[in-house]
Amino acid sequence: MNKLTTFFKKIITKIKSRELYVHTFLYSLVGFLFLFILGLAVIPQKGFPYDKVAIRIFDFEIVWYALFIMTGIISAIIVALYEVRLKRINVDDFYTALLICVVTAILGARLYYVFFDFDKETYPTFLDIINIRNGGLAIHGAIIFAIIFAIICCKWKKINIFFIFDILLPGFLIGQIIGRWGNFMNGELYGPAIESGFLLNVIPKFILNQTTISGVIHHPTFLYEGIWNFVGLVLLLFIRKNKYEKLGDLLGLYLIWYGFGRAAIIEPLRVLGAAHDSLYFGGVPINILLSYVFVVIGIIYLILKRVFLKNLPSYKDFDGFVEKTKKPTQDLENSVDTNDDVHSSDSIV
Repeated sequence: MNKLTTFFKKIITKIKSRELYVHTFLYSLVGFLFLFILGLAVIPQKGFPYDKVAIRIFDFEIVWYALFIMTGIISAIIVALYEVRLKRINVDDFYTALLICVVTAILGARLYYVFFDFDKETYPTFLDIINIRNGGLAIHGAIIFAIIFAIICCKWKKINIFFIFDILLPGFLIGQIIGRWGNFMNGELYGPAIESGFLLNVIPKFILNQTTISGVIHHPTFLYEGIWNFVGLVLLLFIRKNKYEKLGDLLGLYLIWYGFGRAAIIEPLRVLGAAHDSLYFGGVPINILLSYVFVVIGIIYLILKRVFLKNLPSYKDFDGFVEKTKKPTQDLENSVDTNDDVHSSDSIV
C-alpha cells in the first residue's frame, strides 16, 4: 500500500512539474514574441516620432498599432489553449467561444470609443466609424462586450462560464500589456511633463524620446498601465493556482484591480497630459467613472458568489470532462432511483 501511494505521489509531482515547465515555456514564448515585434517596430526607426506604418504596399498600409493588437490576441490564445486542453474542455467549442469573444471585444471597443467621441466631421461615413488602423479602441467597451457575449456563447455551447472567465481574464491582461505598445507607436496615452529626475533616469531613452512633445518629456502612461497590468497578471495567475480560489473569482479580482489602477492612477495622468485622448461624458472623464463602477461591480460579484455559489470547485480542481459528463450521469442515477421506487410501490400494492 505504501509503495502504491509513493508511486502516485511521484506521478502527481511529475504532472505538476510538467505544468510548471509548460507554463514557463508558454509565457517565455509570449515574451519573446512581444520583444521580437517591438524590436521590428523600434530598431529600424531613424528618428522621432516613430513612423506608425509597419508595411506599405502602394496605397495599402498596415500600422504598428494593428500588429501589436494582433500580437496580444495571439499571445492570449497561445496561453489559453493550453489551459483548455489541460482542463479537458472541447477545443472546437473553445474556438467558437474565442472567435465570438475576440470579434465582439474589438467591436465593443470601437463602438464605445466612437460613442463617446462622436463627431460628424471625424466620422463622416460608416467606414470611418469602423476604421481602427490609427487607433480609437477603448478597453472598457471590449471588457463589457466580451463578458456579455462570453456568457451567451457559454450558455449556447454548455461550457462552464466561470472557467472561461478564469482563462479569459489573464488573456485580457496579456493582450492589454502588449496592445498598449501600439499606442506608444502612435504617440498616444501620455501624461503631464515629467519632473522627477529618478523617472528620467529609469525610463528607457527610446520611450522618453517618443513621448517628447514640443521639447517636453511627458509621462508614458501606456508604460505605467502595462506595468500595472503585468503585476495584476502575476497576481491573478498566483491566485488561480491556489485551491482556495473558487472558479470564476478572477472576473471580480480583474475588475477590481484594473478598475482601480485605471481610475486612480492612469486616467488622471492622461487627463493632465493628453486630455484630447480621454473620453468625456457631460464634462466628466467617462473612463474614470466607469473604472470605479468596475471596482464596485467586482466587489459585489465576489460577495454574491461567496453567498449563493458556495460549492463551486477551485480552478485547480476543475475538470471540464467531468463537468460535461456529470449531469447525464446524475440524470441516469435519478432515473434508476425513480424506477426502484416504482417497483417497490408495485410490490406493496
